[in-house]
Amino acid sequence: MNDSLQHLLHAVEPEFPSLGAVPTPQNAPATNTAGDLTRDSSHENNNDDNSSSHATATRKRPAPRGTAAYPRKRANKACQVCRARRTKCDNKKPSCSFCEKVGAKCITSPTDLSSFDPASLAILEKLDRLEQLIRTKPGEEDSSRAAVLEQETPSIEYGSPVSNLSYGPDFSTVTIETVLSWPVFRNRFDSRLDLKALLSRSDPSATQGRSLAVDPGPFVENLDLGGCNRLLDSFLEQVHIANPILDVPLVRRFVHQVCVSGIGWDTPSCLVLLLCALGSIAEAFQGKYEAKSIVARNSPSFVLANSYFEAAEKRMGCLMHKGGVLEAQCFFYAGVYLMTLQQPMKAWRFFVQAAATSQGFDFPRKPLSAEAMTRPEARRERASQESMYWTCLKSELEVRIELSLPGFGLQDLSYPTSFPSPPAEHLEQDAARAWYYYLAEIALRRLANRILHHLFRNQEEGRFFRITQMVDSTAAFESQAADWMASLPQMFSLATPEKDDDMLKFVLRGHLLDCYEWMYFPFMAETINHGRRDPSVDEYARKGLQMSVDRIRKNQPGFNHRHHGTWLMLRSCTRSALILLAASHSQGVQDLMPEGWQEAVKSAMDMLRFWEEEVGDARDRLHIITELMSDKRGPAYSSS
Repeated sequence: MNDSLQHLLHAVEPEFPSLGAVPTPQNAPATNTAGDLTRDSSHENNNDDNSSSHATATRKRPAPRGTAAYPRKRANKACQVCRARRTKCDNKKPSCSFCEKVGAKCITSPTDLSSFDPASLAILEKLDRLEQLIRTKPGEEDSSRAAVLEQETPSIEYGSPVSNLSYGPDFSTVTIETVLSWPVFRNRFDSRLDLKALLSRSDPSATQGRSLAVDPGPFVENLDLGGCNRLLDSFLEQVHIANPILDVPLVRRFVHQVCVSGIGWDTPSCLVLLLCALGSIAEAFQGKYEAKSIVARNSPSFVLANSYFEAAEKRMGCLMHKGGVLEAQCFFYAGVYLMTLQQPMKAWRFFVQAAATSQGFDFPRKPLSAEAMTRPEARRERASQESMYWTCLKSELEVRIELSLPGFGLQDLSYPTSFPSPPAEHLEQDAARAWYYYLAEIALRRLANRILHHLFRNQEEGRFFRITQMVDSTAAFESQAADWMASLPQMFSLATPEKDDDMLKFVLRGHLLDCYEWMYFPFMAETINHGRRDPSVDEYARKGLQMSVDRIRKNQPGFNHRHHGTWLMLRSCTRSALILLAASHSQGVQDLMPEGWQEAVKSAMDMLRFWEEEVGDARDRLHIITELMSDKRGPAYSSS
């Protein structure tokens, strides 16, 4: 690997320590935070204490139910609020100091809880907290809860997410559907939040090809070597550059073998058919586009691609009993093809299968021996496993977040501690450029995961009560994003005008905008919906609204470009437009509205019109935006 590529591996992943945590040991893994190490050490100490306590209890009497899961507690003398906060209570009467400070009702249980087993104590604490919430008068709940939470000082981690979350992240926090359900819209769109229903009604593949008298038979029985090579070249130029996970010389041998010997029921044949399908519909970035996206779906190239894909689908069952890199690649490219056809639910199922296959790879657990390192084929196999694993991880996660679906082994946002290795020490110029992009995108995905993890763990029932405590972490994430941009090689510098972007820079710019919008999302949500105003909160809410305008403007060159990330772009730009409209309908944030926000929303509407006949959720969200833009009841329109 050349020196500049090696520099990118180290430069794109800055680490920030946890607040109030001990320093990370010098020999610790790069992605371990001090908070992780502290937590691990504490866990080990607890295990030792529990083992000792359990041995003593065994000699005296049988251990009560639940001692393996909960630590034993003394008689509870703290008030209910202090017990819920797990802080020391000074037992001051009639109200302890903390309850007196926040205006909470101080209640001390008269019951001696020392005879209860630990599991029952945990249940009682939950009931106490529920009772406190029920007794709170309407209108006082938010302020009371916010006051309590603001007093807490949990350790805030800006590093890699931990792999043992005790709760599943609520991916719906950052979706279009969550914005549509914001209080500012007063339940106007509650009946239109079923994304899966919209997607199920928007699959034009059932009628694809009926308007054209094209017989797909010859395409699946015999493959022309010249035609397949042209489709492969199209695939490599337009699709492979975004995920350089293939051994290109090996794939060319597969194409030759399948064309000469015929299509078999093996993995290489399935892979060749999928690459031909993708090569048939691949488009040049900022090329010539039809007036509507649906026109292309009825073109001969899409009919041809559908024939290749259907032939590949018939061979998918033969791959299930194997678990190699080629099988994972087949499942992954099936997902890529369906994403290109704007069918995310079907695509996600293939991404899950690809991710499940890649989980069986041995590279995370079995390092290469010194002898294996000397064999080029062993190094190539390891590089293929690493890159395939990363590709499946990020692709499955990106789609799952938008669909608000549960995860299967990946829901904790964890990821390996190292970057995938390029397949060779010295790469040709085009291959090196693809790997620069690939590694930069992975580093940005890791930053995005840290931001999402921090966002999830600071929300409660859709609210961000600790919003003022999130200011420092947001500043740290901004610094990490700036470091990432500074680490980019000149060929991917984002300081150039958006109109000069090629496909790779366009995607990197879009992912960076995702990171910024997720950083500022809690501030916008609290300000727009609940009137949380504070100089630091206002600063980040203003940045977030400006970022919504910037996202739409900077993504405009790719509005009509079809690729496997198009649906995700439609979703992100639509979310930005809806956030701007939510702010315009909120009474308390008119002074934060950025210039040009109406023009940005209109641009997003033009984008949705291009795709509305093909993508059901795009059509429905266009109607909602049109309704909001023409809604004269909004404060932003009252004077217009």
